[in-house]
Amino acid sequence: MDSAAGVESPGAINLLSSDLPATEAKPGGPRALMARAIWVLAIIATLAVIVPAIQIYNERASLLTDLERRLGILARGRAEVIDTWLEGLAHPVDKVVNSEMFRLFATEVDLSLTDMADLAAGNRRPKAESSGSDISVPLSAQIPFMSQVMTDFAKSEGFASGHLINRRGVAYVGSAGAPELGPAQAELAAQVVKSGVLRYGPLRDTAGGLILDIFAPVRSAQSGSDRASPVGVALLSVPVSPRLQQFLAPPPLTEPGERLRLLQFTDGKAYEIAPGETPALRPVSGLAAERTGPVIGFARRAGLAGGSVYSVGAPLSGPGWWAVQEIKAEAMSQRLGGFIATVVTLAVLVILAIGAVFGAFWWRLANEHSSALAQQYRRLAARIETQKHLLDSINNTITDHIGLKGPDGAYRYLNPAFARTIGKDVDQAIGLDDAAIYGQGTAARLKHSDQRALASGAAVTVNEEVYLGGKPRHLQITKIPHRDDSGVFSGIVAVTRDVTELVEEQKKREQAVRQTVSALVRAVELRDPYLAGHSQRVAGFAAAVAQRLGACPEDIATVEIAADLSQIGKLGVPREILNKPGRLTPDEIVQMQSHLDHAAAVLRGIEFGLPVLETVMAMHERLDGQGYPAGLSGEHISLAARILGACDVFCARLEPRSYRRGITAAAALDILESNAERYDPRVITALREVAQSVAGEKLLADLGSA
Repeated sequence: MDSAAGVESPGAINLLSSDLPATEAKPGGPRALMARAIWVLAIIATLAVIVPAIQIYNERASLLTDLERRLGILARGRAEVIDTWLEGLAHPVDKVVNSEMFRLFATEVDLSLTDMADLAAGNRRPKAESSGSDISVPLSAQIPFMSQVMTDFAKSEGFASGHLINRRGVAYVGSAGAPELGPAQAELAAQVVKSGVLRYGPLRDTAGGLILDIFAPVRSAQSGSDRASPVGVALLSVPVSPRLQQFLAPPPLTEPGERLRLLQFTDGKAYEIAPGETPALRPVSGLAAERTGPVIGFARRAGLAGGSVYSVGAPLSGPGWWAVQEIKAEAMSQRLGGFIATVVTLAVLVILAIGAVFGAFWWRLANEHSSALAQQYRRLAARIETQKHLLDSINNTITDHIGLKGPDGAYRYLNPAFARTIGKDVDQAIGLDDAAIYGQGTAARLKHSDQRALASGAAVTVNEEVYLGGKPRHLQITKIPHRDDSGVFSGIVAVTRDVTELVEEQKKREQAVRQTVSALVRAVELRDPYLAGHSQRVAGFAAAVAQRLGACPEDIATVEIAADLSQIGKLGVPREILNKPGRLTPDEIVQMQSHLDHAAAVLRGIEFGLPVLETVMAMHERLDGQGYPAGLSGEHISLAARILGACDVFCARLEPRSYRRGITAAAALDILESNAERYDPRVITALREVAQSVAGEKLLADLGSA
């Protein structure tokens, strides 16, 4: 490379320096020792990471196991305590259900008329079976007395209210101030009558706090068995907010972040029991779906009060309550955090100690061999200088143009071949830009390719026709982004190859192909006068339709050439069939369709560089599969073949034939649109737009006299 350019090619140096000896390293020498030391350090460092990670994992698993056991014990213990308390709440109810007075009165009501309205009418009690006497005191007269008794009992036992309910779920005795019986309470009373078992109702949130309903069966006064069918139900409602607050209060020695929560499940929904707060029953989600089996399993989940917690739940045997013992996840993290800090500190100390030992070893090794390395670097520098001179000699003989442009667009380096082409010395050419070398128009196009290369970070190749030395030249230019030592884009490397001879040769081949196509078209038109101008007209419409559909340049060129050659196969069809004035027979149709075989025989040996033959062979295929020769359908037919087929039929219907006259363009388009199952609707739409355009009118101009 020319020393005046001041630019070297590291990549080339690396390629040519592959035969240089590397720094010598004897077996068991300094490099071997260094490699072993690095391996030992890597293994120890890996162990220093893996061992603490395993210890932390095991510690976390142990903490979670202990936490699961602890929370489970607390949840079950609290559930048993609350169950015992609930059983204690039910004991005073026995005074009502076992009271002879209440049992007798409930029995008499049950034996009376079933309509409770009759009590208010003064119905008398039935005769006692033992004496046969007629007790004339009506039941309705006893209700105030029984209500007062119920009031005194509720007040003395701490109940908020009390009711006596018959088997129909109608309350006929209530304590003073007792609220009306709700539908849910009536339904529960009916279930207790049916089962004969004491039941707890769901908590109710009232202005006076949480109320728990206790439903106890009242059996007949004459019954001596607890299995006898109840004649009614005693409903006693007890305030439970103060006591529940005591249960939910954190006991002594409770760990930070730990607390008990009570859940009530009613009608498939979960509510948190929060006495003393508003509301005292709060709907919750998530845990209701996890209530499977005898417990709510231990897991990390969203807490009822927000945040993340570890929790486990146990059911109560009485009402539909669950005791959920939870602890904040951050408390668990704090426990583990101290252990992690200790383990990590020890691991860091181990790594630092090993690093210090390794550093001392490396320092000693570097001192011992620094002189040897310096000598090796001097030898390497000498070899690099030799290679630089070799590269310069090679670069000076390269015929391709190589240049390096800076961010400002000025060339910082040009190889001698580039400088000779523009008629300047290398020193004179440095600092020029593309506008000074190629002109403003070419420079603007080249700047666009520079921007594409920088944006993509990859090589971009363009072809340009320029004037160099007063002559037109065809150049193939590859732009490659250049990075500096820090990896930042600092310019563009342009490698230019003169392909003028190749382009001229390609033009000659294309000209020969077009002359061949024109000759074949003239041969067809001379044989069949009705096809005069048909191929050219189809080519014009097909190319215009392809452009309107946004086809690529290759497809546009394909349909244009294929249209010119679409009738070439008819050279092999007998003239009497081509010009027959009447309809063709089935055998004649087969002979007519064989024109594609003749076309293939003629075109197969011509190299077009495009799928011209394939397009001609498929131009008579139809979307519904009813075309020929292969019966292709749908997307199996290329876009070029669909365009060519539609334009061929369109032009053929416009042109007169020996057996019919031509029709108008509008009529031909209507026929194509009515056969949407055979012709691509998008192609027909584009064809109509072309036919109605100025270009289409010019293509149809020579049909005016037909």
